[in-house]
Amino acid sequence: MISRLLIFDIKGKLAHFRKFYTSSSSLSYAFPPRTTITGLIAAILGKERDTYYEEFDAKNCRIALSIRNPIRKLIQTVNYIRTKEEDGYSTAKGVIKRFIERDINKYPTPMELVLPADFTEEIAYRIYFWHQNDEIMDMLALKIRERKSAYPIYLGLSEFLAEVEPIDELSEESIKENFTHQFLNISSVLLANYIEELLFEEADTPLQYISEKMPVEFEKGRNIKSNEDFIYEKSQRIVMAKLKVPCIEIFYTERNREIKEDIVFME
Repeated sequence: MISRLLIFDIKGKLAHFRKFYTSSSSLSYAFPPRTTITGLIAAILGKERDTYYEEFDAKNCRIALSIRNPIRKLIQTVNYIRTKEEDGYSTAKGVIKRFIERDINKYPTPMELVLPADFTEEIAYRIYFWHQNDEIMDMLALKIRERKSAYPIYLGLSEFLAEVEPIDELSEESIKENFTHQFLNISSVLLANYIEELLFEEADTPLQYISEKMPVEFEKGRNIKSNEDFIYEKSQRIVMAKLKVPCIEIFYTERNREIKEDIVFME
């Protein structure tokens, strides 16, 4: 059992989380993989690229994610530009010369974008985070409360800037392990291996489940250490399931509103 939990939102207008097995077309996950979430947290804390994999592996920290606003996907063709050193892009002078002469190799590539279903809203992912190191928890909690980040954070691509919004900080009294053979409304995305049975309809409303194969951890060299299948619900954003494992029942406050949720960590 964990005794402390940080809850915060990551928000933005556009997102692209490239599927690791995609080829000519850049397809996107609907939500950030665990590896991307740890990268976002590392950016907030100011950790250098590729230095934090062991520190944030499944033995040291736990992460859950829920999709807060409805999303949709759109395919858009973008022009990638070849900028290899042998093409004259090794110096600023070479880059300027190429652009002046319009000697540019463009490669039109379909890219799948994640957008809010309602353009008056933003994409919003809620992160639930615990780390065994209290110093990391304290530092992250301070950064989030102050809405500060050591490095810019973004939703998959550096062009898709994001912002962090604090929600709550839970102590042991607000966190409870719950194991039942009844159907539960799971707010977070759910590891497929944890599911015993899914409910496909609630109050005559069909539930649409989508499975995503995603990386869970990296090892040195940015090689994928493990990947898993995750389930999320497209429209209601709550997975109705019986579980093989205990879930975590949490109670927290958002904008003076008391909230109870059942979540399952991604590890």
